[in-house]
Amino acid sequence: MNKIYSVLLIGCFILSGFKAVALQDDSNYEIITIDESIVVSKPTITDIGEFVSISLNQATSSLNDVGKPVIPVITKIYSIPFKSKIDQVSIVFSDENETTLTKDVLPFNEPTQITPIEGNKRANTKDASIYESNTMYPYERYSYEIVSGLENDEHVFYLIIHCYPVGYYPQENILCSYQQIDISLTYQQPQHSIVFPSEYNLVIIAPEEYTDSIEPLISHKEAHDVTTLFKTTEQIYSEYPGRDEPEQIKYFIKDAVETLGITYVLLIGSVYKVPIRTSAITLWGRWREDTLTDLYYSDIYDGNSDFSSWDTDEDNIFGETEQDQMDLYPDVHIGRLACDNISEVDIVVDKIIHYEGETYEQEWFHDMIYIGGNTFRWSPGNEGEDLNEMIMEIMTDFNPSGIIWTSKGNFNRRTISDAINNGAGFLYYSGHGFEHGMGTYPPYGSYLRTYLTPYINDLENGYKLPIFFFDACLTAKLDFVLQDVLNYKQYRVLDILAKAFNYDTQIKLPCYAWSFIKHEGGGAIATIGATRTAFGGVESGAGKMSIEFFSNYENSQTVGQMMTKAQNAYIADVPNDQFTVEEFILLGDPSLKIGGYP
Repeated sequence: MNKIYSVLLIGCFILSGFKAVALQDDSNYEIITIDESIVVSKPTITDIGEFVSISLNQATSSLNDVGKPVIPVITKIYSIPFKSKIDQVSIVFSDENETTLTKDVLPFNEPTQITPIEGNKRANTKDASIYESNTMYPYERYSYEIVSGLENDEHVFYLIIHCYPVGYYPQENILCSYQQIDISLTYQQPQHSIVFPSEYNLVIIAPEEYTDSIEPLISHKEAHDVTTLFKTTEQIYSEYPGRDEPEQIKYFIKDAVETLGITYVLLIGSVYKVPIRTSAITLWGRWREDTLTDLYYSDIYDGNSDFSSWDTDEDNIFGETEQDQMDLYPDVHIGRLACDNISEVDIVVDKIIHYEGETYEQEWFHDMIYIGGNTFRWSPGNEGEDLNEMIMEIMTDFNPSGIIWTSKGNFNRRTISDAINNGAGFLYYSGHGFEHGMGTYPPYGSYLRTYLTPYINDLENGYKLPIFFFDACLTAKLDFVLQDVLNYKQYRVLDILAKAFNYDTQIKLPCYAWSFIKHEGGGAIATIGATRTAFGGVESGAGKMSIEFFSNYENSQTVGQMMTKAQNAYIADVPNDQFTVEEFILLGDPSLKIGGYP
């Protein structure tokens, strides 16, 4: 077929570790050119039964569209100074090879929900519009986007280029691949970097009623050179424009970035005290999921450095998958302490002060707890334990002091409570999650092993506080109400308790992930969890998000940096999954110094 593509893109930028040459200066900008060549290996074709799978050594991810062929992707990410101007991006593919296949390329299967529902995994189904066509898939050799975001604590532009060096002709069953990709970029860099004032590092947003309880936290942060501003929601609503309260808060954050230089935003208050944005996400074109997300507040700018409203069609429905444009990359590090009263504020402020002041060089911090089991009991293997092992290979600086697996027979209330009471730097759980607990299956048998919200009362670990990651559903469902409990009839104790109330009474309850943080005398210092049902997987979904989070431990100083870098990496690799990156939120102080201050 000899289809060699030369592609010219207009409107990008870049600066990474590659050759960058200043060509000329004018009164405002310096022109920069970057060239990079990528040598691509021949695709590996593996027979997996009904289909063949395709892989590349250089691939960073794959195209994962339901029913369509799984094709390797090479993603290149370049960062350049904020407000640079892109003149040209040129991408050329060369050295073409063709291979005739004996079977169809594996289609992507709809991700499996991490919920204890028998057989919710669907069989591989081919999209007839693709597999009966002789048009090469993917239709283009590349895609790209320009976004704004954070690199550590600096505002930058990112150019993300997705290269598809493998193309598939389904009707003829021919694989076309290219062995070289040449990328050339030209952009105009401001001679004087766009630097926002550095008056403050952190802004705390909370209701006025929390003012006295927040003062000790501000003094503590200032003592560690984290300059901190407190702004009440009442002040924001009276001073800033917006069609609703979340938009008013977002406009204030934008102003605080540009006039004060803040890079961290801490929301203190439940979603009924400090509102959260509900995003209208369509999953795989089949159903809509109204998703709670604080990412709305941290995605301040679009790729033109303009305000990102998340409602570009102006219909007052935010975050619509097809209709609204947003780059999703955070422009500030954000976290929420979902306090519902002054007492909870006092508890979490006390925990932060002691954690940051006393954790440094403590032996317990270098321990890590792993909890998992057989997540999908209708499938072979112990998926949660496998993901635990993957994270162990990443977190090599930590001793796996607590390995709590259903295959070991030690997944129970006492073992989990004892492990947390001993203290640990991190805890990673992979399995099923609920608004009121976590649970997973043993290798054989159908009885779910659980650790529920009431068991948190066992915890007496004091200030030896881990950071938790829940690779699970619903643990951070901040709008949890009593009626949700009734959806889990297998927990008969909870059902009996619920019947003591009127079924129509919408009693607000603390979600599971938050309950660990607000627990006095122990628990967690921060948690990452999903506000809605999550989906499993290593290439995408909750498992992928956990991998990215822990992969950024070594190059992060704060938990907010870990979370932001995880989000950046996830979006770059899985650009079509807005749901996962929005539903996983940080409950905790984003400026929290991991491991404490010296």
